[in-house]
Amino acid sequence: MSVIEVRGISKSYGRGRRAYPALADVSLSVARGETLGLIGPNGAGKTTLLSCLLGFLRPNAGTISIDGKAPDDLSIRARSGYMPERLGFDRELSGRDFLAHHWRLSRGDPERTEEEVLAAAARVDLEPAALHKKLRTYSRGMLQRIGVAQATFGDPSLLFLDEPASGTDPLGVAVVRDRILDAKKRGATIVLNSHQLAEVERVCDRVVFIERGRIAREEKLRGDGAAARRAILRTDPARAADAAFALSADGFSARAESEGIIRLTGSETDLSRAVRALVLRGDPVFEARSSADLEELFRGPAA
Repeated sequence: MSVIEVRGISKSYGRGRRAYPALADVSLSVARGETLGLIGPNGAGKTTLLSCLLGFLRPNAGTISIDGKAPDDLSIRARSGYMPERLGFDRELSGRDFLAHHWRLSRGDPERTEEEVLAAAARVDLEPAALHKKLRTYSRGMLQRIGVAQATFGDPSLLFLDEPASGTDPLGVAVVRDRILDAKKRGATIVLNSHQLAEVERVCDRVVFIERGRIAREEKLRGDGAAARRAILRTDPARAADAAFALSADGFSARAESEGIIRLTGSETDLSRAVRALVLRGDPVFEARSSADLEELFRGPAA
């Protein structure tokens, strides 16, 4: 069942001959509980689309509905969490005051403010001492973490994230990923804009590629109908060639490479079956991983 319905929206900035088209006839649906990734080059229209979904911008044409209501309906906003790409927070607030303010905005119990502020900081690995500092002293990574904390206050059923891990270190990226996965587990519907393709693949069920204001391509990453994935198995280098031959004989698309690497093409189920086949043959499996190769989707079809 779709929660978000976008039908033929277009959005331009400016007027007359100076008008710049940011979105052109964009249509998409987002199912309840789905995590949709928006990918594409800078200036493609991803942030504009998010702003329209949030009701911050009104499209020049087309319609958007969320559970049958307008994006800026108060009942929809009450269920929404949002982290902007440009963190225009009041930099004179302390981290504690900022989170306390957003706890109250999420209709949280005032008597639990201190408890919830500390818990929110802990969820994004923000040290308690940092809560007493003003936001203007925060690094980019710290601002990203506190932004994720405020966006997820109150366990919103709709979550809109615009480059949530931008400028963070590897640990910060993992923290953001974990919070997204937490939201997925409780059934939230999530729209994520990110250039970090590896993270998009880890958390998203489907991606749409936006180019010059239009949806150029889309790819399902999980579930029935998911696109074929590229997989890597690593086994004993002395046995890799024989193992790849055996997998090919069993109907897998397998190719042995150096250092014991075997490359396969297929679904996640195919990868599991290939691992099982090798183990039953007595071949060691030191590594198994799969990828939808979003870089190829980003680059587009070969000329």
